[in-house]
Amino acid sequence: MARELLVIGEALIDVVRRPGQEPQRYPGGSPLNVAIGLGRLGHSPRLATWFGGDGDGELILDHCAESQVRLLAGCDQAPYTSTADATLDERGHATYKFDLDSRMVPLPKADWALVHTGSIAAVLEPGASAVLEFVEQMAGQTFISYDPNCRPSIMGDRLAARGMIERYVPAANLVKVSDEDLAWLYPESGSEDWLEQAQRWVASGPSVVVVTMGGRGAWAVTAESAWHIPADDRYGLVDSVGAGDSFMSGMLHGILTGGYSEDFAALAADRTSLEQVLNLAMQTSGVTISRAGANPPWLHELT
Repeated sequence: MARELLVIGEALIDVVRRPGQEPQRYPGGSPLNVAIGLGRLGHSPRLATWFGGDGDGELILDHCAESQVRLLAGCDQAPYTSTADATLDERGHATYKFDLDSRMVPLPKADWALVHTGSIAAVLEPGASAVLEFVEQMAGQTFISYDPNCRPSIMGDRLAARGMIERYVPAANLVKVSDEDLAWLYPESGSEDWLEQAQRWVASGPSVVVVTMGGRGAWAVTAESAWHIPADDRYGLVDSVGAGDSFMSGMLHGILTGGYSEDFAALAADRTSLEQVLNLAMQTSGVTISRAGANPPWLHELT
């Protein structure tokens, strides 16, 4: 029996407000978006999450079914489905306000081929402690990826959030973090010191830390080196909702199809192969920003 993929974290409804338009409701949440991206790229992951049996929950159920994402039993028992109000500016960039139930379905300790988590559910109680405990127990047994995807408006005290995030980082093989995340987590370091912080994170455990910088591309940081990956400029910007999550699912797709999840350190040491994985991630993100909402590409849309 093939080992399965597990994605852990929030599934919610993005209420997207564009200038001069009526609000639109889309299924979202960073971990859900990563799971959807993996499903559309042919991987059929499991999703551990928490949402309600209401109309918004039905949107999430349909979204998962359409994209070959399978929910763990009991995920739909919340009293209501969480929402994120995403207000877009004229450039398509989003700011968020949240109404959340942050509990988590029980997490089974199976022989997972990959575990991914991040964002709100990984730091917001009452569910976050169970997620962190699970990830720390799985560390060294399976490939783990992590994206802090910080939401300052709801993550509470910066130092408390940083303390929890810094426990996920050494448990992970791969960390994706934005320059904006690092600026919020480490304001004392200054906006130009993100590379130094990424290097400190690599020294704590993960083989690769990828720092995304929006339209300025990304940096890959390993124990041996750091280098820039340019953005894929073939795609115009409609909005940035889900762009980072699509980048993550694209990275994981490249890692899985290349067989690197079994020996990720070997990929980290192979710059050419790692660049191929990151360029694929840039393409998946590029497709996503070219259309409304968190709408990652299907496999046939990637060249």
